Amino acid sequence: MALIAGVALASVSLRRIPAGGAEQPSIENPGGDAAPSAHPQSPGEDQRAGSETTGGEGDVDNLRIPSGPYEGVVDDRTFIAAFDDDPLVPTPWSAENWDVTVHSRDPETWLELDKVDAAHGPNCEPPPESHPVVAYDHTVFSCKNHMMTAIRGDAYGLIYLTPNQLVDFSDGTATISLDISTLRTSVRDWWDVWITPYDEHSQLPLDLDASADLAGPPRDSIRVGLGSENQMLAEIYDDFENVQFPDWPNGQVTGDTFTGYETFLEPDAKRRDTFVIELSTDHLRVGMPAYDFWWIDTAIPTLDWNVGVVQFGHHSYNPTKDCNVANNPVPPVTECLPTTWHWDNISISPAIPFTIIKAAERGVGENVPSFNFPAPAPADAHLRFSGIGHDLEVSYDGGPWQPALAQPTKDAVKEEHFASYWTPIPAGTTRVDVRGADWYGGDWHVRDATIWSRDVG
Repeated sequence: MALIAGVALASVSLRRIPAGGAEQPSIENPGGDAAPSAHPQSPGEDQRAGSETTGGEGDVDNLRIPSGPYEGVVDDRTFIAAFDDDPLVPTPWSAENWDVTVHSRDPETWLELDKVDAAHGPNCEPPPESHPVVAYDHTVFSCKNHMMTAIRGDAYGLIYLTPNQLVDFSDGTATISLDISTLRTSVRDWWDVWITPYDEHSQLPLDLDASADLAGPPRDSIRVGLGSENQMLAEIYDDFENVQFPDWPNGQVTGDTFTGYETFLEPDAKRRDTFVIELSTDHLRVGMPAYDFWWIDTAIPTLDWNVGVVQFGHHSYNPTKDCNVANNPVPPVTECLPTTWHWDNISISPAIPFTIIKAAERGVGENVPSFNFPAPAPADAHLRFSGIGHDLEVSYDGGPWQPALAQPTKDAVKEEHFASYWTPIPAGTTRVDVRGADWYGGDWHVRDATIWSRDVG
């Protein structure tokens, strides 16, 4: 099980959107030559003093960092997470209404990750200063009023951040926006956004072939992600297959798949620029409105679903490989390294809230076989986790054992890959016991368990 450093939780301030969802005036981020943003940027990357630590020393075996306060607010059906938190040191980020899943393929990294030099120094000094990260809970952290993700997956690694808000495009166009840094140090390190029907979503979706890791995309989904040339790309999945566009028959949604954002902005680790996804049942638009640039603005085949889970992903796939051969970040680098992505002002509008309850434990196995939850499962809830091993079973509050149900996937889940599980859980449950059989490479292992329900009480 992961050894998680005990740290003091950061405070979280919430920002409300004016009635009617009126757009806020743009604010220049003094951390760089900021371009205008579609909504306020966080303050700049100023330095401040602090003790030389990345979060404290008192390790607690197998426990998550406790969830912080509710991060985000819904006002007039608009959700925004502003990450307004300014700790003295890089502080693991957690919020009670966000699911945080961290995955690494290599079994040697299931207790401690490959070291990554994450942006911001030990006292939150701005980039290019850095601090080492090996603990799972330190891969998502706060500094300077925004949130960072940093992971090195030499075999494959990813982080998914999922708020308890569904995007609702049943009455027309919905908007998902985020402010994120633009400097990358490897094309084998990228971010994406998945939008998937609630009951079909996967905890670990992936658009790559299963030979890389995991088991492909959900049954029905839309993925928007950063391409290898700093362009935004999109795919639509219908019954596990790429929707093909007549004028673009490679599985990509029709659009400008060649123009990188470095052609109209200066990539920067300190400045965060606004990316926008606009979605209806028959149209998709993806771009950076502050620069009047849209990679995608096209009709799509009419979707037969109109509400979806929104997952924000950070992927790392051997980021140092083939540097300046096949791995050519723009602007050029002398050494390809994992990228730290800086996130801020994530918003979903219109949004529909649902319930997420996170287990106290990050992972369970044969020696620690139980997840404990701080609140009882609501009505019509599901237990959600990722797991590896054969014949995984669950027991609720000491009740009878029953099979854990894996989400359907395009490809068969290989024995050496984690699968995503989604199993009904009785109302009132607060403890889940797990058992299973080992796989050929080692012990069974289950991690990142949460309870989800559309019932918000």
